[in-house]
Amino acid sequence: MKIKYLKVMHNANPGDVLEVTEFEANILIKTGVAEAYEEPKKTTRKTKTVTTEQE
Repeated sequence: MKIKYLKVMHNANPGDVLEVTEFEANILIKTGVAEAYEEPKKTTRKTKTVTTEQE
């Protein structure tokens, strides 16, 4: 599980995102040291097709 640290710890600074076990994540979240991190969803761009009419 990925977590984002909110406080300074021995292995991370505030804002760092690390992968930890589910057990570790739950402890860190409940103690207020970290929060669950969800990666932003990637949006796909739709390309606009332009057609030109020739006479």
